Amino acid sequence: MKIPAIFRRTPQAKKNAAVSVPDHAVNVSESSPTKPKKYLWWCSVLHIINDGYISSLSILLPFIAADLNLTYTQSGFLKTASHGAISATQIPAGILAERLGDILILGIGTTWFSLSYMGLILAFSYPLALILIFSSGVGGGVYHPVGTALVSNVYPPEKAGPAISTLNFFGDVGKVLFPALAGILVIRIGWGASCSVLGTIGLAASVLYIFFFRADIGRKRNQAAPKVEGQKGSRTKWMTFQGWGIAQPTQFTIYSILGLLDNGIRAAVTTFLAFLIKIRVEAGAVGGLMSLTFFGGALGKLLCGMPIRKLGIRKIILLTELLMIVGCFALPSVPSGWIIVLFLPLFGFMLNGTSSVIYVGTAPTLNSEFRSRGYALHYTLSFIASASAPYLAGLVGDTYSLKAIFYANGVVMLLALPLVIFLKDRA
Repeated sequence: MKIPAIFRRTPQAKKNAAVSVPDHAVNVSESSPTKPKKYLWWCSVLHIINDGYISSLSILLPFIAADLNLTYTQSGFLKTASHGAISATQIPAGILAERLGDILILGIGTTWFSLSYMGLILAFSYPLALILIFSSGVGGGVYHPVGTALVSNVYPPEKAGPAISTLNFFGDVGKVLFPALAGILVIRIGWGASCSVLGTIGLAASVLYIFFFRADIGRKRNQAAPKVEGQKGSRTKWMTFQGWGIAQPTQFTIYSILGLLDNGIRAAVTTFLAFLIKIRVEAGAVGGLMSLTFFGGALGKLLCGMPIRKLGIRKIILLTELLMIVGCFALPSVPSGWIIVLFLPLFGFMLNGTSSVIYVGTAPTLNSEFRSRGYALHYTLSFIASASAPYLAGLVGDTYSLKAIFYANGVVMLLALPLVIFLKDRA
């Protein structure tokens, strides 16, 4: 069996072992190959917090809007500020992690996110809320490229897929737990204090994480860029596809476009879903119903990737996207009561299930040497859509109606479906 590249050392590296670090690009301890689960465990905990914050903001938006007297466009722009900051941060975070280390950057990112979220208790005006939400997004942009690359690299290739799927699943656990908690807290202590409580949880977790990996923080990456197989010279030019860790440019591009549309539609729908629910049920039930939606999304991410080997990537993406489109058209007409309780988890399943398949399909298109920046580029493109979609959806809502937001997103995905034809079932 061929030994994964991240666990090999070049002859030159062995020769200089006394004065250099291993030549792989991952900043983890030397015990990481034998104990990769500890990295998966901690990255999963941070994923719960990171995605929990992002999703709980969707729950709190209707209450923020009511308190600050905001329009749909202004409300959507708050989500745009969060995702915009995440988009702008991901590539710098991925590159910075290569120099300062994944462990340290992950800890700093989660701490920043948590402190900014706590600060929302002081947001008594729309501009201040906008600034603090943007600041939280700066911290939130660190996790996905750095955490995903860290887990990908500490596992051998044959186990990296299941590890990434597990990691993605725990992100959706955060999308269930934090919105449910936010829904309970917002009725009792208000949205500002709710953010403070949730921020405190993340701050405690980030401090424990840094303490647990304190011995690894001082370990730096090798400053020399490793060779990419088949390339001349000792350095990879970072402006090339190979420099970004992209081994299959065409497939990477298609997956990125699909990820961009999938994330944009999901961001728009989840931003205004709570507004739609709040019209039909009591305020205290909003958090629970949103959590049901995110719970369905968690199952979608976990289960949709499993039949890839049997059915192929194209069929799964086509099926989940078609059902998501149907859900977008049906959602505004679903009545309250048991019907909406049953409908929302199924809708969430299809809304989120495609993303896990896209992540699995993207992994083979990237080289391990610069996987942090490769994932950073992929996630940045996705979050650009996630940033712009809520604002555009808000404009649609103010111009036409709240229902029109969901119809418009269904039409956009319907027009993009032909792209699936160009995917390879095995990248």
